Amino acid sequence: MTCEKSRFVVGIDVGGTFTDLLLVDHEGQLTIEKVPSNKSDIEIGVLDVLAKAQQSLGIETALIRELERLVHGSTVAANAFLERKGARMAFITTKGTRDTLVMRRMYREDMYDTRSGEPSPLVTRDHVLEVDERVDHHGRVIVALDESDVMRAIDHLKAHKIEAVGICYLFSFKAPEHELRTRALIEKHIPDVAVCTSYEICPEIRDFERASTTHLNSYLQPPVEQYLQKLDHALEEEGASTRLQVMHSYGGVTDAQEAARKPVNLLLSGPAGGVIGSAHLGRLAGYPNVISFDMGGTSCDISLIRDATPSLSTPINATSTHCKFEGWDVLIPFIDIHTIGSGGGSIAWVDKGGMVHVGPESAGADPGPACYGKGGTHATVTDANVVLGYIDPDYYLGGQISLDVDEALTAVDRISGRIGISRTDAADGIFRIINTNMLNGIRVVSVEKGNDPRDFSLLSFGGAGACHATAIIEELEIDRVIVPPTAAAFSAFGLLCTDLRRDFVTTIYKPLANLPASEISEVIGAMKQQGREAFQFRGTGEQALSFEYSADMRYRGQGHDIRVVLPGPVSSLSPATIVELYNGEYSRTYGYLEEDENIQLINLRVVTSLPTKKPVLEASESVTAKSAQHALKERRPVYFTELGEFVDTRVMNGHQMGPGSYLVGPAIVELDTTTIVLRPEQQLRVDPFGNFIAARRGVLP
Repeated sequence: MTCEKSRFVVGIDVGGTFTDLLLVDHEGQLTIEKVPSNKSDIEIGVLDVLAKAQQSLGIETALIRELERLVHGSTVAANAFLERKGARMAFITTKGTRDTLVMRRMYREDMYDTRSGEPSPLVTRDHVLEVDERVDHHGRVIVALDESDVMRAIDHLKAHKIEAVGICYLFSFKAPEHELRTRALIEKHIPDVAVCTSYEICPEIRDFERASTTHLNSYLQPPVEQYLQKLDHALEEEGASTRLQVMHSYGGVTDAQEAARKPVNLLLSGPAGGVIGSAHLGRLAGYPNVISFDMGGTSCDISLIRDATPSLSTPINATSTHCKFEGWDVLIPFIDIHTIGSGGGSIAWVDKGGMVHVGPESAGADPGPACYGKGGTHATVTDANVVLGYIDPDYYLGGQISLDVDEALTAVDRISGRIGISRTDAADGIFRIINTNMLNGIRVVSVEKGNDPRDFSLLSFGGAGACHATAIIEELEIDRVIVPPTAAAFSAFGLLCTDLRRDFVTTIYKPLANLPASEISEVIGAMKQQGREAFQFRGTGEQALSFEYSADMRYRGQGHDIRVVLPGPVSSLSPATIVELYNGEYSRTYGYLEEDENIQLINLRVVTSLPTKKPVLEASESVTAKSAQHALKERRPVYFTELGEFVDTRVMNGHQMGPGSYLVGPAIVELDTTTIVLRPEQQLRVDPFGNFIAARRGVLP
């Protein structure tokens, strides 16, 4: 890997267990560092991992002063939501629509689940306030904004010490003046309250989804803004040579100020980095179709990538235009990531019926698995891996942490004693249960969406992933698993593969057949201008920006849209061209077509991107197949389910296995921050990029 300037580029990903750093210097050398995440003060973990990298590099100047680029992915928004630690908020809406957040769409998503329910709004009903105003679907004012209603709402906010306010009026995406005036009055009379409007967050059609997104954003705004301000200030005090960039859920990055204003965009900030990195690596290394598999200490994030392009958004009622987060609709394009509570720290437990379960609760970093020796007593996946011989207790994180084998054995013994089986069978059971949980997650992003997982390779990363991925490919008949050398900090690597990005949308909601080409050009041109203005603060010229266009369309009477990518230039985007593109996409998806006259254009979208300096993957010029026997480190007993016993197994030093190195299992390949378990009869080779390619039995890597 190389960087163009003689300074460092750094990606920092904050996970539930570890904070990961990946640094690339001017010679293309990589540095990977990990420190335990600090849940109470996340920014401390960021500063600690930077300090650790500086010490590792042996440089005297503060590393933070030598950075060309610093990109950050964080779970702070997701954690604030999941732990219900957001703001004390209020929600202001059009008179007569007070219960939009409760009534939702009035349908059951799982009609056969009699116990299913919808999540409660993040704002209590007494803080949902109505204002008399009304705009119709053309943007015409029917009822003028009653500012006395707004003032009464302001008195309510003061009396109840509200911290954040979301404003969402009907059809404000067509005429935002009422929302903007309400915001101005609140900011004038209560300047310390965080205020967001639906027009600024998601200015498009769909009333409930717009309200849902706005109230999520309002709830998250104070904690995320406080965190990013503290981190930005801490970096500035340390003399940071570059401004902080923050990863968005849709695969781009933005500055800290924009991220703090729209925290709903950060709900998948950390996991998105790994998916972008997977697409980037897959494109360059010749694996365009991969399933990214990120198993860390707390969770496992899974996403499907076809033709080196991540899948965007989770379908809702067959639509791909928006997604859900923990039951709430979000009108923001997300990378489609399926997250399950399966990680190295996932706790094994026995229910009242004597059945063993693993997760979703995690031991995290503190106290962590029992083998950490920090007071944890529950058996976790990591403890089971130690008992089975997969992990060397003296080489955890390259020897930085020494694991307590006795504590791991004692913790697993508690499980085995509860159900009356041997220690080995209990550890193997934990291993196989967590694998089943994760392969079911892979089926969610593949089989359940019409994709055959056998058509893809598994790209495994995260510190715990390579221990389990080789067993999972046997179950799913996936030919191979790819483990990058940066696996333990791969999400941090992915952060460096991103561009600065802003998304813009305009609702049209007209029959495409009656739409003049000039109107399409004007709307897209206006959004392009918004994109130019968004990057003016960087002194960016038109030639440096790139634009991508798309449209949401459907047949009249349908409730779901299809998003179609539109090729540039704008002058070529006639209605006839868009109809042809829609018909092709609809036919591929559903297998039939209706009359062209029935096509409705719902939204036009423009993505504006500013390219950034990225690390460059470099392939070895000459690769000769050779045995990896020279990398033999030691031998130790390792348990394999396939053989039903412990086997004297070779342990290889992965850092000594260069491109072309070849190995047949069973074997263990150890890297400083991850371990690859090569199952019996599996084959492994190191490709020209240094990736470890492990193939299932009978398949060449």
